Amino acid sequence: MSDILLEQLLKPLAEFYDHADVVEVRMSEPQKIIIERRNLENRTGEQDAPRLTHFQLVKICRALAYSKGLRFSEDEHPKVSTTLPDGHRFECLMGAASSGHLSLSIRCKHPHKISFANMGLDDEMVDFILNALERQANIVISGGTNTGKTTLLNKLLSHLPQERRVVSVEDTPELEVDRFRDGVALFAARDASQGIGLQSWQQLYEHMMRISPESIIFGEISTQNAFNALNVLNTGARGWMCSVHADRPEMVSARFQANIDASGEKLDADYFMRQMVDLVIHITRDLSGKRSITDIWEMKNDTYVMRNGEILDREMAA
Repeated sequence: MSDILLEQLLKPLAEFYDHADVVEVRMSEPQKIIIERRNLENRTGEQDAPRLTHFQLVKICRALAYSKGLRFSEDEHPKVSTTLPDGHRFECLMGAASSGHLSLSIRCKHPHKISFANMGLDDEMVDFILNALERQANIVISGGTNTGKTTLLNKLLSHLPQERRVVSVEDTPELEVDRFRDGVALFAARDASQGIGLQSWQQLYEHMMRISPESIIFGEISTQNAFNALNVLNTGARGWMCSVHADRPEMVSARFQANIDASGEKLDADYFMRQMVDLVIHITRDLSGKRSITDIWEMKNDTYVMRNGEILDREMAA
């Protein structure tokens, strides 16, 4: 399917997400849409979407899947996880697995420059993070759902030298590696049924080890990739980064462990990470939608440089 045809097919949906202040749009039934906006007192609101019928949504899912070499059918492969042409993250599940036979979310990626100051950091803490990047520290970004983990990870990437050999690996394209002249983005299949020509996480791990990466950047840690992500660290990698769902920094290794256990692999994540991971940077979102870096934890030393928004060790941060 051509880009023009796909754009036309997406128009009834794009009219809701194609605004700079929209953070996310969601649907749990056809023809009804929830819109979450940035910097509004009432951040979410419901609107009618008469053109977004069940039939239209099926057509959109089929077209997106076809354009990315994925599979979609309401009975056997009812889920599509991909990105839209403008980079927005598209996630849709149809059929009996959801109460209204529909669960759709589009996490928007509009051009929205964000600074470390916007995230609550003063100059001292910004310098601390930039120094960590310069010495190729291994960094985990932690936080809850929709707190801005990927946004922060891309912010860190924007401060790496353009000449660095950066290799990213993820199952949905979200990391911004185009600015690196010698960078490459790799994409893994989410499961065996998804992605014509895509590779498994293990296959990509083996490939990464043969292409001389200087920094390896994982997307969001999951059951499928947690073991391989830590295996990369075991090669002596520096400049390794990833994001993970965790309520607080100390829970990061537990989240890795849960994912590794669920995959059937064996590895003591906490012991391993305390030897290899330099920093955990934790980001939160308050009720108004504001995202803030609240904690910076030196995992190797079990020392908080910043906790609950307060700098605890200014000598270390200097």
